[in-house]
Amino acid sequence: MSLRITVITPSFNQAAYVERTLRSVLDQGYDDLEYLVVDGGSTDGSAEIIARYADRLAWWVSEPDRGQTDALNKALRRATGDVVGYVNSDDYLLPGALAEAAAVLERTGASWMSGACRFVDGDTGEVDHVWTPSLPQGRRFSWMQQPWSVPQPSTFWRRECFERHGLFREDLHYVFDTEFMLRLAYAGELPALTEREMAVRYLHAEAKSADLAPFRREARQLDRLLGDRLSPVERAQARLGRLALRLGFFRS
Repeated sequence: MSLRITVITPSFNQAAYVERTLRSVLDQGYDDLEYLVVDGGSTDGSAEIIARYADRLAWWVSEPDRGQTDALNKALRRATGDVVGYVNSDDYLLPGALAEAAAVLERTGASWMSGACRFVDGDTGEVDHVWTPSLPQGRRFSWMQQPWSVPQPSTFWRRECFERHGLFREDLHYVFDTEFMLRLAYAGELPALTEREMAVRYLHAEAKSADLAPFRREARQLDRLLGDRLSPVERAQARLGRLALRLGFFRS
């Protein structure tokens, strides 16, 4: 375990879940861990819960921010780990996740990696499904139209990825992680994958992802934001593909 890993948790009014998240990271047993927690000025007792773990955190703050991407970038600027990942304050890591991330990155030399993610129903406690990551398929112009991504809670990047390609876009609030993953893929940096389950996405009514409509609306911007990654021929193919869809040549 020679890689230093920074884990970031952005949090806002998640008192019902945040302690489980904190424990899932701190109890990994990974020696070289830097844990940064960025709370957006919660008023539900979250800050008091986080404060109880202050002696085990490298840094934490509770103050108003401009949303999740602002919080993450604030922590990324402080991160000193060789590898960085983030786990939201209602999700949690599975035992051995950090050791698996380090092992995959060291074995493959990849700039980032992703493992499987277990989705758990918050009402029943049962596994809803497991998302196993895969590499982008089809023509490059289609990657942003699907859009392609891998499970965020099970994903870890070498910190140099952010140094080379920039931080998360703060003008995106829902698909910023997808945009960053695509930014890397279009630069020719594809993730190393493992089928091991590394994290849990906890499904509940108050979760940001409970309503997918804002994610779909924001995803429509990906063509515009990432179009310059395509060649002129690929951009023409993308326009023809969108036109064919609008005219009804292809049906789902």
